[in-house]
Amino acid sequence: MNPSLKFANLAALCLGLMSVTASSQAVAQPLPAIAQVPPSPPPALPAGTKVTCTQGPGTGAAAATCPVLKYDGYTYWALSYGDNRIGMTIAAYDATGALAAKWEKPGARYVYGITVNPTNKTVTFAGQTDAKITMTWDELVPPPVVVLVPPVPAPAIPSGMKVTCTQGPGTGAAAATCPVIKWKGYTIWAFSYTDNRVGMGIVAYDAAGKVVAQWEKPGARYVYGITVSTTDKTVTFAGQSDAKITMKWSDLLASPTPQWVLQPGPQGATLKQISVGSANAVWGLDTAGFNWKWTGATWQKMGGTVTNISTASDGTLWATNPPDSLRVLKWDATGNKWTWNLPTGMKQVTAINATTAWGLDTGGSLFRWTGSAWEKKGCCVSQLSVGADGELWATNPADSNRVLRWDGTKWTWNIPAGMTFVSVGNVKNIWALDGSDQVYQWSGTAWQKVPGALRNISAAGDGSVWGLNAQGLVYKWQ
Repeated sequence: MNPSLKFANLAALCLGLMSVTASSQAVAQPLPAIAQVPPSPPPALPAGTKVTCTQGPGTGAAAATCPVLKYDGYTYWALSYGDNRIGMTIAAYDATGALAAKWEKPGARYVYGITVNPTNKTVTFAGQTDAKITMTWDELVPPPVVVLVPPVPAPAIPSGMKVTCTQGPGTGAAAATCPVIKWKGYTIWAFSYTDNRVGMGIVAYDAAGKVVAQWEKPGARYVYGITVSTTDKTVTFAGQSDAKITMKWSDLLASPTPQWVLQPGPQGATLKQISVGSANAVWGLDTAGFNWKWTGATWQKMGGTVTNISTASDGTLWATNPPDSLRVLKWDATGNKWTWNLPTGMKQVTAINATTAWGLDTGGSLFRWTGSAWEKKGCCVSQLSVGADGELWATNPADSNRVLRWDGTKWTWNIPAGMTFVSVGNVKNIWALDGSDQVYQWSGTAWQKVPGALRNISAAGDGSVWGLNAQGLVYKWQ
């Protein structure tokens, strides 16, 4: 929380845009299991099939139960054919009893048993004369299904995204329906962005309408159609000018690791500082010194001008303006202006709430706001950040990129060096940047490198983390 601008004398680095392609880690899938159920036909029995379960490979005597496979939320039946051909239909049913997929497999009929091989990740269906049909676990994954739904009411749309579904690749005319994917109990939408960039936000919702995963995919916008390939197991989202975005089924079966997701920037301005008090209190400072408030979807320009801002956990906004006699200010939301009734003398301020803050003067001395005056506490550092719980850290790049923690009476030096900038949300949410714009998170004992490159970063007590890259683009950690 409450970061100041990154140290002004750091060398400017020509860095490209941060990569926001989602990396993924596979969701742990349950092992397939065998169950015995009554031999009554499933509700949605495919045409031409029947239930025939025998007592063993050498007899046609009917068994009292049928073996079925339970895997990843589906129930799989090995059905025989009404014409008694040597083959089976392996039919997958979802939790509601609806037929989700079926595979016609020659080679065996009249199932008597099912076995699972965890080593080879295969399932074998055994029938008459012990003939067998084997399928891999991957083969048993039902394909995604594309359905058309009304564009409104849409589910809770992530910030910066919108529903834009068109009638085709050559028109911007709105379609009466939107294509979405229904798969494995999830609904997956292809949203466009409010800033109209050429990209889509692919967002997965659970049955309750809660966002469970999202991916930022460049290359196309304004979806008009979705196709599913069972050959290479991909899903393709088609948009304006027939540009396309393709994802593997395995991508949609994966949980994205936390990542930096690009957010809209303020219209006509470039931010140089981001300051976050909570998910509902996000402010930015542009290169001209004007402060901007994040509304949840866009940036609203407020008052100006100052040099440095700090958003407290209660939403209070503080600022300093060193060129103006080291002025210290607080934002008056009612009057929509900066107030000037605080003693001057600070080049940076970092605030816990409306009444508690720390300041840093031009000599690097530490001060605490008493409610009526600045009380000197220590020396000497270059940049400060305090968390919602009062956790106070600092950096001193001039002293071997030293990182320090305030123990209540003095600075301690037991944090690994190497950082030029630190931002503290609370004791469990501490982030830092090095001199090359590389991003790090404090594990409690060490700095853990995080993918991405940022010029400014801000963490809050509720776990929120936002940042700016070298070009002033805005990112949110999620």
